[in-house]
Amino acid sequence: MNSIDDLEVGYSCNDWERHYNEKDLRWDLDEVAPPFIHLWKEKNFAPCSAIVPGCGAGHEVLFLAKKGFRVTAVDYARGATDLIKENLRKKKLMGEVLQQDFFDFEEKYHKSFGLMLEHAFFCAINPDKRQAYVETARRLIKPGGLVIALFYETNEAGGPPFNTQEKDIEKYFSEIFFIESLSKTPHSVEKRKGKEWLAILKRK
Repeated sequence: MNSIDDLEVGYSCNDWERHYNEKDLRWDLDEVAPPFIHLWKEKNFAPCSAIVPGCGAGHEVLFLAKKGFRVTAVDYARGATDLIKENLRKKKLMGEVLQQDFFDFEEKYHKSFGLMLEHAFFCAINPDKRQAYVETARRLIKPGGLVIALFYETNEAGGPPFNTQEKDIEKYFSEIFFIESLSKTPHSVEKRKGKEWLAILKRK
């Protein structure tokens, strides 16, 4: 499931699983990322098929499901997918939950999604996999579909989270996606103020 590089730099699947087993979700905001809430108030995107990669505790999954999106949540940590399934059940919401590697989607999912909502997954993976991330997004998202993303600029070495700058977003995404908007968001939670890039990327 993980390459040797993933084990040497960053986290393995077992590392993420340990966090869920120990209920140590230090990265989790315990809410939908506020920049997404503000963006939806401004844009009110129409419901469609959507995917949330590396979905963690699933706040954005529930957010989209409540708004009528047909959501697929994916994470390779069982602790995450079990948590999301339970939260969907409690809220009486519908959603597909997949415990698998984001990079290993079956062909039936190719060009299936009109939206990918990215929050803290791009910065969590080994930077060596960033190009593979974009290629996977290209396969999964329909032409004209969107990636709406929060990218985390830590200005620190190592990770996760791994530093993501404006130039990194442009480097990896611009060949396959139109960058419709990319700016630092003023709506981040206090500890992330000035560190989050909010992007709307449209599949070419």
